Amino acid sequence: MKSACRPLLLILSCVSLWGCASYPLNDPIEEINSSTGYRLENLPPGPGNSDDLYVILALSGGGARAAALDFGVIQQLDKVRFGDDRRSLLDEVDMISSSSGASIPAAYYGIYGKDVFLSDFTEDVLYRQIQTALTWRTLNPWHWPRLLSGTFSRGDLFAEYLDETIYDGHTFADMPLQRPLILLNATDIGIGSQFSFTQGSFDLICSDLSTVKVARGVTASMAFTPAFTPITLKNYNDGRCGDNVPAWVHKALESGVEDNPSVFAAADDILSYTDIERRPYIHLLDSGISDNIGIRTPALAFSVRDAPASQVDRIEDGSIKKLVVIIVNARPKSSFKGDLSPKPPGAAASITASASRPLANYSYETVNLIRRNIADARSSLSEYYEQRSACSDHAEEVCANGTPAESCVTNVEQSCFEKFDVADDQRPPELDIFLIHLSFDLIDDISRRERFETIPTTLELPMEDVDALVELAPELLQTDPEFQLLLEDLDAEYTE
Repeated sequence: MKSACRPLLLILSCVSLWGCASYPLNDPIEEINSSTGYRLENLPPGPGNSDDLYVILALSGGGARAAALDFGVIQQLDKVRFGDDRRSLLDEVDMISSSSGASIPAAYYGIYGKDVFLSDFTEDVLYRQIQTALTWRTLNPWHWPRLLSGTFSRGDLFAEYLDETIYDGHTFADMPLQRPLILLNATDIGIGSQFSFTQGSFDLICSDLSTVKVARGVTASMAFTPAFTPITLKNYNDGRCGDNVPAWVHKALESGVEDNPSVFAAADDILSYTDIERRPYIHLLDSGISDNIGIRTPALAFSVRDAPASQVDRIEDGSIKKLVVIIVNARPKSSFKGDLSPKPPGAAASITASASRPLANYSYETVNLIRRNIADARSSLSEYYEQRSACSDHAEEVCANGTPAESCVTNVEQSCFEKFDVADDQRPPELDIFLIHLSFDLIDDISRRERFETIPTTLELPMEDVDALVELAPELLQTDPEFQLLLEDLDAEYTE
């Protein structure tokens, strides 16, 4: 009799699971308090972090391949020592912005800190068979009722796995309230724009980031279809938390698209969160769709005043004297097996190619855009001083026979300064900028380069591939000319 009841009990338990299966909802807030929550403004410098040197670490997508290379680079940055106290360059990092698979190490660093990250991440994550474990979990009949429920997906199952095995139930409330800011980025597929897991972003949907599991942020960042389904957030922006649209958004929209197209587009995207009737839910996918190297949001912070984590004021008042951007780019190799056959590729191959190829192109476009902005900034400062020098020469020439000469020179100079927009209060910031772009392209040997480029972007790798990627990091750093300039500028040295 007991054995006859077992199938019935199993069915009833499955039905019960089916009925209550759902992804965890993010909680609402009733008011916005900019002095609280996980945002850069509320994160003071940590030990060894100075205010005049601002370091951004941008980590690209690329599965376990990216995570291993990221670990190697972070490990090397800790070995760079400079200053009278010989502090670590890693301690100077103010922001770690991650895309896709790189969000696994970024979140791990944020939750557990530098020491645990450096000592445990390899064994705890890089050598872990994440993809195998997730496959078995998906095939386990125990999870099928939830996966078939329509309100719990493969993305939610992956988040659950990460939460149980790597992040130990930690929420964003457990992120240390000191730098670096960990910027886990995802793509809001409703508008095709980047969505970052900071309280500033959650303010837009009147929601509380602090109760959200870190694992869900990581999963949203790397939920690449068709392997994973989106992570869903509820939009509570019905006016309950007041006017939550930043001032810079209104200003950008008033200025129009011609003034600054990229800023206008970002402002228009942010405004969409106020339309709760059209957007009651926000669905998040792999951040690589909108920014595969995790640099778009940090770049906005240095070009738009009042943008999230904006540093424009600190640059203009001279508080930040050196800006260092380190991009770790583990982009996929641009090859397509369909080119070997005259037969048109199937739907799956076409979808994969159409999704992955533009990511690589978009990544390089982003890096080139930053390079142009840096060149423009350097050029503006140079032109400012050249024009002022020309004005001074002009004043000396005009006032050569004038009396009193000193008063004449001053008046002519000031008139010239104002005419050519080079007055004292119009001086561009004197900011030293270093853009360090680490990629497999720095490897001269073609066969070695192809060896690394063709390592799969899966969630797990053989130990020998992991070790090779970690060991590649110092070579890339030593090969990059901009990194060598930084070491020279800081009078830094490597320590073991």
